[in-house]
Amino acid sequence: MASEHFMFDLRLIPVVLGGLYGGPAVSIILFILAAAARIPFGGSGFWVFFFNTLTITVFVWYISINFVKYSLVKKLYSVVGIAVSFTILLFLMKTAILNEPSELIFILIYGVALTVGFIIVTYFVEITRQNYFLHRAMIHSDKFEVVSQLAASVSHEVRNPLTVTRGFLQMLKDPSLPEDKRLFYLNTAIEELDRAETIIKDYLTFAKPHHEQTTAICINEEINKVLELIMPYANHFSVEIIKDFRHGLYVSGEAPKFHQCILNLIKNGIEAMPEGGNLVISCLEKDGRFAEITIKDTGCGMSATQLALLGKPYFSTKAEKGTGLGMMVVYKIINEMGGTVKVRSNLNRGSEFIITLPLLHIGV
Repeated sequence: MASEHFMFDLRLIPVVLGGLYGGPAVSIILFILAAAARIPFGGSGFWVFFFNTLTITVFVWYISINFVKYSLVKKLYSVVGIAVSFTILLFLMKTAILNEPSELIFILIYGVALTVGFIIVTYFVEITRQNYFLHRAMIHSDKFEVVSQLAASVSHEVRNPLTVTRGFLQMLKDPSLPEDKRLFYLNTAIEELDRAETIIKDYLTFAKPHHEQTTAICINEEINKVLELIMPYANHFSVEIIKDFRHGLYVSGEAPKFHQCILNLIKNGIEAMPEGGNLVISCLEKDGRFAEITIKDTGCGMSATQLALLGKPYFSTKAEKGTGLGMMVVYKIINEMGGTVKVRSNLNRGSEFIITLPLLHIGV
């Protein structure tokens, strides 16, 4: 809307709301920018706009200190008051100084438009702010919940083997204890301490930041190293390991972490077959761009519910013997290497873990 000397628009909205939410400094900057943008259009109405806006800016400066602490209703009342005050001042000065009275319907239209504009923009800003803070609170809550679960899980699982170890060590004080029982107690205590060490190692691997240097990893060489270590364990469970490797496949990552990831999966597969079975490990090239590592067992398998919880804190298919940290470590390591983990499983029919990693092409 415009007349010979005046321009009636909604430029006051960003000036006021920017100052209310941004503080005194922002309020002054926006006032200067609004005035500078108005100068090229000229007309005696510039001075009416200038002094009216300056008056409102001083008021905005004053209430901006506590404005963000106001409730939504109080904020809306404040901006409505500013819009009404500006409208009244503008048309009073226009009439008194320039002797240019305006029709009442025109004043009402401008005042309503300005007020509605203030209400809509303020409400939108408040909703956006609330969503932002709610999103941050949810992220913080999720992180805190995960940390709490991990801490409680590790504390609980470490306390159990330590309690067992302490009990057996106390019984070893008995001088009349037979030698066979003494050896049994010692071996059990050592096994429980090893279990506690494994839990702490898995937790630290999951929790510590990723900062080590990556290298080229030959997949079949690294898997063979793991198999050398785990073979006595597999023999103990009467598990036969079958290999199907495509040689010369490399990926980028940290060899110790990749080693631990494969070790966790193979160990889980062996433990899923307490009565014996076959564990098939294959490594093939896929589409010329990926390496696909498959670890398949013929063990107890998992239900759909168990699959959905796989890799979550507290959850383990090993009942009281597991923490869920091992699979969390697997997912974290593969994710850091830019890969994915897929799991297929059926109860009493075994499980299949499929790891897909981007290939690293080594020049000849």
